Amino acid sequence: MSINVSSCDCSTLPQTLISHGLFPTAPSQPRMAVSVELLSFYRALFERSCDAINALAAALSTYYSRRGFRVTNQQAAQWYTILQVEVEKQVESILQRCRRLVKPPAIASQSQHPPVSSVPPVTEREPLSQGSCAEILIQRCPACFGGVLFGTPLDKGGDIHVAMDGNFHHRHRRSAGDSPSSYEPSYFLPKVQVDAIGRRITQARRHPSKRTQSAVPDEAIDQCEASYEAADGQKQKASTDGFDDTGLMALICRHDIPLFFANIDTPGEQQKYGVALIDHLLSLLPPQANIVVLYDVGCVLSRSLSRFDILDQAVMSRLRFATTAMHAYGHEWACQLVYNPRLISGLGLSDGEGTERLWSRFIKLIGIERVSSVAAIGYEMRTELGDWVRRRLKKGVREQGSAAQEVLDNGGVSIAELKEQWANQRAAQLSIRARTYPFLPSKFFPFLADLTRCPHEAQERARHRALIASRLGHHY
Repeated sequence: MSINVSSCDCSTLPQTLISHGLFPTAPSQPRMAVSVELLSFYRALFERSCDAINALAAALSTYYSRRGFRVTNQQAAQWYTILQVEVEKQVESILQRCRRLVKPPAIASQSQHPPVSSVPPVTEREPLSQGSCAEILIQRCPACFGGVLFGTPLDKGGDIHVAMDGNFHHRHRRSAGDSPSSYEPSYFLPKVQVDAIGRRITQARRHPSKRTQSAVPDEAIDQCEASYEAADGQKQKASTDGFDDTGLMALICRHDIPLFFANIDTPGEQQKYGVALIDHLLSLLPPQANIVVLYDVGCVLSRSLSRFDILDQAVMSRLRFATTAMHAYGHEWACQLVYNPRLISGLGLSDGEGTERLWSRFIKLIGIERVSSVAAIGYEMRTELGDWVRRRLKKGVREQGSAAQEVLDNGGVSIAELKEQWANQRAAQLSIRARTYPFLPSKFFPFLADLTRCPHEAQERARHRALIASRLGHHY
């Protein structure tokens, strides 16, 4: 098909083609042009399905070849996508400048100007501080990062909830090469940044570990570390043959919107990836913001960061770790009492399982370029943020809240008594005496139980049992 295009000397050939709705396949002296509308459809299909886009590309190649056009690897779609990204950056930059112009002046702190109200507050609230998050975070999720008041204590849920997880199905072939040098992915952390965190961790672990008082016995966390593959950074989880990146580490907000990613280039899921994502997030938040991080093995990562000087103490005082809701039930009970999000006050319906829902949306996109799929899904999830909040308010807050209140009303026990009993249970089951001893035979358990009750009576009972055992021919 031939089209007559009018042009003049004041415009280059690519400019003339684009003004007529055609995108050139080369920056100078193009031999072929593709309809911009077709490229827009191609990009929309690219963001939805790997199989469909591969089929469309193969069909177009066959179609043009049969009509005598020599189709080479011109990569018009790739350069069209890069230009679209640049246009989006320019638009976002203009919007940011406009936001700064219309942004209201900072509100004075509550301590200087207390609110005037005839209704007394129901509960005392902690004084919050003024601050603002980086524009890139506000762009990703305005519900999480669009606020200006921070400082909610961690024991009341903190200011921001995020979750992270690794996935070893999204691998990158070494032969595919890197993205064009003119394109800088905004979602992926550079390898240099991640490796710097890895060196910092290695250097910190060369020093003796600090003696810290943990709420969970070390024996319980050791059992959790041995039970989960995510805690073993040396175990190979994916084949490295032909791949330079064997997986992805994702950081998402509580609304399941992806924030940042890190390429995994080691056999296992090492701690440097999670720490790098947390460190990068903290650099974009105001210094008074408190963060709760949900992770499959949050108990193990929390212990590592508290024992070694990997992050500054000022940063550690703003962090709290929890396990994800589904994986929590595979942890030791003593660990669940401290790290299970369903047992932590202030976390609400944050379950940390949004990464699993994100991986589910990525299933059809594993075979194509990951950067474009991440950006497309992140944009789609941000536009659906209102529906997400509405569903949670209906099915989560209202329905589950009503069911829980009904149980409390019909239980016949006061809330104060329930809180007291729960505090006593936590104190008893977090004690080192509540731990079992897997290295001892089960016949020693009665003696250990007696020792925890009363050492003097235990000695008498031990002599009595030994006497009976000797008469029966058993040996302890």
